[in-house]
Amino acid sequence: MVCGKKMAGRDKVGFFLLALGVMMIGRSFTLCFSNDIWYDELFTVGMAEHSYGELVRFTAADVHPPLYYCIVKLFADLCKLIISSAGTVIPAKVVSVLPYLILLVYAVTFVRKRWGVFTGGLFLFCVTAMPQLSAYTVEARMYGWALLFVTAAFLHAQGLIAAGRAGSGVGDGGIPAGSSVGDGTRNLHGAALVIYGLAAAYTQYFACVAVVMVYLYLFLMLWRQDKKRIREWLFCVAASVIGYVPWLFALAGQISAVRENYWILPLTWRSLGGCVKFIMKPAFINDTVNTVLAVVLTVGYAVMFLWCGWQYKLEHKGRVLTKNGEETHFVTAAAGIGVLAGVVGFGFAASLLLRPVFVYRYMIPALGCFWLSFALCTDEILCKLNADSEKIENPEQDGRRRAPMESWRRGFGYGFLLLVVVAGLRDYRAFMGEEEYKIVMMRETETALSLIGPEDTVLYNFDQMQAVTGYYLPETVQRLLWRVQGETLIQEITSPCGYVEDVEELRQMLEEMQGEEKIKNLWFIGSFNSRDDIVAEWQNAGLEAEQMGSFLLERYWFNLYRISDSDHTTF
Repeated sequence: MVCGKKMAGRDKVGFFLLALGVMMIGRSFTLCFSNDIWYDELFTVGMAEHSYGELVRFTAADVHPPLYYCIVKLFADLCKLIISSAGTVIPAKVVSVLPYLILLVYAVTFVRKRWGVFTGGLFLFCVTAMPQLSAYTVEARMYGWALLFVTAAFLHAQGLIAAGRAGSGVGDGGIPAGSSVGDGTRNLHGAALVIYGLAAAYTQYFACVAVVMVYLYLFLMLWRQDKKRIREWLFCVAASVIGYVPWLFALAGQISAVRENYWILPLTWRSLGGCVKFIMKPAFINDTVNTVLAVVLTVGYAVMFLWCGWQYKLEHKGRVLTKNGEETHFVTAAAGIGVLAGVVGFGFAASLLLRPVFVYRYMIPALGCFWLSFALCTDEILCKLNADSEKIENPEQDGRRRAPMESWRRGFGYGFLLLVVVAGLRDYRAFMGEEEYKIVMMRETETALSLIGPEDTVLYNFDQMQAVTGYYLPETVQRLLWRVQGETLIQEITSPCGYVEDVEELRQMLEEMQGEEKIKNLWFIGSFNSRDDIVAEWQNAGLEAEQMGSFLLERYWFNLYRISDSDHTTF
């Protein structure tokens, strides 16, 4: 809906939000220049250092499709061509910023042209700053790309609905239906929908579920507008299925592996509340304040959506398009929320019927649609406010005073928008502070790890810690887990790790090191409180553990110990 000249002030707000989004994306880019990663990111970095064939084989053995890892490898290889000394970690992080730059392009083009700069600015701000989303602008994981692919597919589905609508006489942007230009626009949106949908499906499986929800939305709209256009829908579906056939065999193997063993815990009905908190809970210092604000944000979002539904019922009387051929805000907003609801519903259904397969972060691919819906609802309530105010305040029309409802709407609309902006800025500031702290601590961690020589041996009590620190250690360092075996796949991707069962094996290692001409050390990287019990056990057996300090690697705190025999001899 376009509100006319009266909306200049609202457009200024849109440009301001757009500027905030650009600044946050720029700041995220600068935060990528740190060498710290955690266990999940190690899969990304490790796969990117293999050939494309090995990469696809590894992903087939894991639980994700291969496209994201191929994107990271391509970008990392290009960086290494330009700068021969470039590693993989920083390029992998920079790759996570790229989808938000593409979302910026969509915000200032597609979204702005169709719904105005206010909607485009608020949409970009929300997908960059709202809870959980800012972290994925730098984390070397596939979720930012999945969010981009699903959101772009949703936007092009909306464009396909409006473009060349048969029988309406008006197509996308006023193009006559059935014209060659209209057909070209329709074909462009259809091709983009298929490409983005396949990209989402090849990136993350819950992104694939989200795209299925987009296709369902498209089917319902085309069926309601003109049943003849279902042929277009069938063509898009057929192209998508054919494009996904090469991965179906790998998918079948992954499903079988998940049925046998998977790490996700069972869901309960309280998990629904957890979904809401994941999306809405901001990052202020006081957790009680955060919980209250999560409730307020959820209720406020619901009120805005229901108000838009009420206006739709009053004014459009069942019509899904406005007079100029554009889809109504409420229908698009409902579809965007429906994409997220479909992902959550599928996740719960699959978890209850088969085995637990859903965690909260799997909602992220659908959150672009969710926050676009919020931007549309906010635009609608403020747009309608100004349109009605023009009628009511103009004394030449009827001289009536503004109705109390209009004042309430003005206060609620702008007040809730201010709350969302404050919560988003606070969430991004918390994310930025955490990343800055990690960067500082990583310098100390790299200094500590540099103490470990190429001929040394390192013990661990935590599999993820040994895998991640192993990436920073010389390849010749022997890594051993204390009384546990490491995950097979990550060892194949990175490097192997053995294990030790008892103290006598450690004593024998120390004796062998003493007989070597080269200086060798036995180290222990201990995680969690169990490290104290392990050190106490070794000391009772006559070994000594000299603590070198406590360090942080991304999200893992650990103590570094140097192990020696009882007379404190260091080898």
